[in-house]
Amino acid sequence: MNIWAWNSMLFGIILCSNPLCLFMQDIVGTMGNKLSMAWLLLLALKVFGLEEVDPDDSIVLQCYQSVHSYDMNCSWLIRNDPDVDATHVLHYQSLKFHPRQPHLVKSQRKQNWLIIDRHNLTRGDDYSVWMEISSEAGTITSKKLNFSLDNIVKPPPPVLDPVVPDASGAHVKWNNDVWHKFDDHPPLICALRYKASRDHDWAYLQMESVGQEDYELEDLKPFTFYEVEIRCTPEMENGFWSEWSSPQVFRTTEAAPLGQVDVWREVGVSPNGKPSVLLLWKALGPEVARGDILDYEVTYRDASKRVSKMVYYCCNATLPPTAEYAWVTARNSISKTLPANLSLEQTEHPSPENVQVVAIPDQGLKVTWEISTSPQWILPEEYVVEWREELFSKEVPINWIRRPGRNNSAMLKGDFKPKIPYRMRVSALYAEGSSTSVPVQAYFKEEAPSASPQALRDRSITSTASLISWEEIPLESRNGNITHYTLYLKHISSGNVIRMSIGATEKSYKLFNLKPGAAYELWMTGSTSAGEGVPSPKHHFNTPAISHWQTIVVITVVIGILFFLAAAVVYAKYRWVLNFCHKILPLWCWERIPDPEHSMVVSKMDEQNITRAMDTLDQSPEGMDIIKIKELAPQPAPPPSRVPVVNSGYEKHFMPTAEEIERLT
Repeated sequence: MNIWAWNSMLFGIILCSNPLCLFMQDIVGTMGNKLSMAWLLLLALKVFGLEEVDPDDSIVLQCYQSVHSYDMNCSWLIRNDPDVDATHVLHYQSLKFHPRQPHLVKSQRKQNWLIIDRHNLTRGDDYSVWMEISSEAGTITSKKLNFSLDNIVKPPPPVLDPVVPDASGAHVKWNNDVWHKFDDHPPLICALRYKASRDHDWAYLQMESVGQEDYELEDLKPFTFYEVEIRCTPEMENGFWSEWSSPQVFRTTEAAPLGQVDVWREVGVSPNGKPSVLLLWKALGPEVARGDILDYEVTYRDASKRVSKMVYYCCNATLPPTAEYAWVTARNSISKTLPANLSLEQTEHPSPENVQVVAIPDQGLKVTWEISTSPQWILPEEYVVEWREELFSKEVPINWIRRPGRNNSAMLKGDFKPKIPYRMRVSALYAEGSSTSVPVQAYFKEEAPSASPQALRDRSITSTASLISWEEIPLESRNGNITHYTLYLKHISSGNVIRMSIGATEKSYKLFNLKPGAAYELWMTGSTSAGEGVPSPKHHFNTPAISHWQTIVVITVVIGILFFLAAAVVYAKYRWVLNFCHKILPLWCWERIPDPEHSMVVSKMDEQNITRAMDTLDQSPEGMDIIKIKELAPQPAPPPSRVPVVNSGYEKHFMPTAEEIERLT
């Protein structure tokens, strides 16, 4: 037997009768391998109410007699650190029959217990026992322990009969047949302890309330496993407590389940592309199930007010898209729960806004939201916060918790894994339906991305500009929410590297001020709040060089654009341009003056006159009579009155000149 385990066991059987003492004996009996001897000694002195020993008395000695063998078992503890090479000698002496014949027994090395055979003892005698320890430092002796053999008897542990349970209690019965075989032994008093099997702490019962053979346990939980143990000691505290009996395990009977089933729904799309409604519920816990749940009854009502019932084991049911309302009850062998109802319709009431998720180490994810500022907002009956792993959304079911309608936050506790994205939504529940927020993505613990942006491509816009595009980092490699991308651009000839930060939602970026006909290489990384991720493979590209035909095309296009703009301005501002020209140009540049020489009217008149003259000449006779005409001298006419001639000078521009008249005649 291990020396320290034996020391602890010795302290566990110290004579004691109050419940606190019983509890402390159990503690001492289970932690011998962890505590030092000095600590155990001080603890025992404090717990059992003993007076502190003198510092010189550094040995604590205990002895008891077993009922089975009647051997005397003595053990000791040393307050100070013991010398492993010390010699331990136990002295015992009869006080009644052989007072002058002391005996001694030497223990083996590193052993702190000795058994004195019954043949060396006399029943009914009184004895004095002490311990002597010798080492290089000297010899120390314990105080003498005087006792009667009848007062150090340790009973055997009782034997428990099978427990008879009911829904809220159990009848415990035991026997001490070995003890009762001896008529001269005093009656026993017993102590009982019990606990639920999943608990760690025992419940102790007062000795005054525990009988010698049985006890009725009360106020137990239905359908729960319990353990019970018993131990006894002689009356009048003349002896030691027995060891605890072997535990008896039993389970109380079933009772009607309590509460309601926690019901929720998941709206999605079925494999054939049609909308689907998946009704979900949580299995009742043992505290409220109070028995084996046999099945769950699902009732739903569709748009035509038709009610249908189905039975499921657990814990989901597919409903038709027309379902508007659902009820779920749980049933065990005794009864069933009250129905839990859920409206499956979507309302027009505003949904929660600005949903945010913050990871709190060693606790979970804290979700907060804000109520809508819409005038249509009303206080919901409650909120439902749902979440699920986004990588394996089809295999992993959603989780959810409920919060009262006046709350705006929830602490999610669970087995949240690092680097795994979780999709979360908050729904407000009303009597006529629910409204759901926009989903958000959250991480319990972020790390730098383990992959980079994918499939980098370039497209030249001009000889000095290019468009770079890429595909986002795969979800399983992000390891957190991407805060931004970083693009590194290196000019091959000069070796200069330019770093550019790009928004996390962008998938393309324009590079300007590039050198024509130059070679470049670029790579990208993604970053989370934990840091920058791995770089992408390097992508090489060349900008096109400037050619003569490109210059000609550019100049032509520029001139064309300018001409088009000028024509557009003239067309839109014609009168303004005309007035402007009148102001800056001389009159002959813009006034319209007739040109008789090039006049079409004059040309037609000349052709007609020439034709008539030729006709007249052709019709004249060959011989002509000559008639003499005598011209009379004209009578002088009175001189006309002078009329002032109004001449503006403008008409001269339209009068033919003398040369033009001569040419016409």
